[in-house]
Amino acid sequence: MQFLGVLACAAVAADGDQAVQVYGAKRGAPPGHEAFMALLGEKGRPMDPMVSSLAAMAESISKQEPGAREESVKSIKTLLTGLLDSITSQHTIAQNSVTNLTAFTTCNVNKAADLAHAGTVKKVSNWTDTSAAYNACIAELEAYNSSYTSCAAQEKMLDVAATARCEYFEAVDRTENFQSWFCHEDDYPATASYESYLQRNIDMLADFRLRRSNCSNATSAHGVKQTECGGKKGLLDAKEVACAALTPSDKPVDCSSYQATKQACVSYSNCWSQAGSESSSAVSTADQLADSLKAQWKALKRIECLLDVILTSSQATALQQCVDQVHDASSLDIAPPAAPAQEVCTAGAAPAGCAA
Repeated sequence: MQFLGVLACAAVAADGDQAVQVYGAKRGAPPGHEAFMALLGEKGRPMDPMVSSLAAMAESISKQEPGAREESVKSIKTLLTGLLDSITSQHTIAQNSVTNLTAFTTCNVNKAADLAHAGTVKKVSNWTDTSAAYNACIAELEAYNSSYTSCAAQEKMLDVAATARCEYFEAVDRTENFQSWFCHEDDYPATASYESYLQRNIDMLADFRLRRSNCSNATSAHGVKQTECGGKKGLLDAKEVACAALTPSDKPVDCSSYQATKQACVSYSNCWSQAGSESSSAVSTADQLADSLKAQWKALKRIECLLDVILTSSQATALQQCVDQVHDASSLDIAPPAAPAQEVCTAGAAPAGCAA
């Protein structure tokens, strides 16, 4: 009964003024199970079922005869040791979950891979640099133009010559009325001899034939040159078309690598933010678990102390020491590591023609 009385006092210490009032209302009467639970629990926090069971067992043992307690206490201590070890293991797991920074490392690894890939991204393009071919074509075009210009000048001179020679021939051409031209003698002196008249006609015919030959030859030469220049003009026109097709164009701007680099940095930033959120959530969860584990650990340490008292003595002083003893549970605190520094990721200045 003395043991339970001390437990009731502990209940007063744990629950404050309200407990004092409860104890005062029952002063002189044996304290019950609620007082024992109050000793081992944390105010405002429900007791862990396993701790509650051990407390109930300890309460039951305290009511046994001193000689029958040893075996029971030994069994409970075995369970208690297992629970303390379990609490330590749970804390280790919670601490490891907080210490695990692989999410950040994964972000860095993925960023490096994405940036490496971005450097190889190229836009498929049919663009070809035609500068060299165009320059060569222009050189040929200039040669063709020079040849045609020279030919055209010669053709013009031959045309002038043919026109002059044919006009000279037309001045004596009487092919349409040659009989009257030769038979009428209005322009020949009547006193002239027949021989001189005949010689005149012979000379006129020779001059006619010479002028006609010169006109025909000049016309033929002009026609040959005209055909030659037509061929050169055709080559010149064809070369102009060919050179126009080779006119160089500006190389299309390829923004694909820049855009891929920008996206890699955006993905990296999102990944880092997600890793930070997960880390903060892990710390919060671990802290909540640690609070629960510390409450259980303190309760178990009180039970351990009370069990020792049960075996040796039930003196109020010894029991009060168990109640008053402060159990440092700081070893169960969660120690979150410093968050790693986010690496710099930038796409740099946008290439000319690319949207920033």
